[in-house]
Amino acid sequence: MSTTTNTDTPTQMTSGRRWLTMVALSLLLALVSTACLPGSDDDSLSSESVDLGTVAAATTDTEAGANYGATDAYSPSKTRAIVVVDQLTVYDGPNGSPLGTMASTTEYGTNRVLLAEATKDDWVRVRLPMRPNHVTAWVAADDVKLENVEPTVEVDLATRTLTVRSAGTVLAQTTVAIGSDENPTPRGTFYITDKLETPDPGGAYGPFALGLSGYSETLSEFGGGNGQIGIHGTNDPSSLGQAVSHGCIRLPNDVVSQLAELLPLGTPVHVA
Repeated sequence: MSTTTNTDTPTQMTSGRRWLTMVALSLLLALVSTACLPGSDDDSLSSESVDLGTVAAATTDTEAGANYGATDAYSPSKTRAIVVVDQLTVYDGPNGSPLGTMASTTEYGTNRVLLAEATKDDWVRVRLPMRPNHVTAWVAADDVKLENVEPTVEVDLATRTLTVRSAGTVLAQTTVAIGSDENPTPRGTFYITDKLETPDPGGAYGPFALGLSGYSETLSEFGGGNGQIGIHGTNDPSSLGQAVSHGCIRLPNDVVSQLAELLPLGTPVHVA
């Protein structure tokens, strides 16, 4: 299995630490190999415990998300922030108090990429890949590299379709499976945090799983993970077009393979 070790391209993991990560993910996928099927126990990717100190206890009732807090669920941003330091410190506002730190890579060895929302002087407001969904904080501009991201992903829960657009042109469109009434797919703007090539292309996740910054709003933990939402393939094409998952978005395997090549980390994913 391989995973992303730079900002865009899946590469083979070779170090001892990355090999252990590969084994852990392989075991996880084996444990939940039937988890994405209708009526089974889990449909969530495992995700890391982000060390953000007091961030979880901080208030989310801020002025229009000006400092740390929950912003509007939907964001028009098309700018990604690539972390360029070993440890990223996040703050409750420009020149504010530090809330904690995040590693420069995810647990899968992927370079940390966030969705940027605003800038002010030498500061950047970013969306954090943590609960509750749509939380933002500020980071020093020198600690990230800002880049435009042209593709966007739109998931229409009513029609159960996924559309990829770039500069107004539709690059891909497909029918998807979404979360059930009991465990719905959360709404709002998320972004791609990881691109994982699975160890079993014919398994429940298909050939690729794209981890998102969002989390289930009904499941706090399942199958050893904490309910991170993902976009992935499926070994049950009959589930496409149905509301049967535990929150993840299932695609045809050929389409998810296309998206893994097409979409960079930090690509916005709008679920409505």
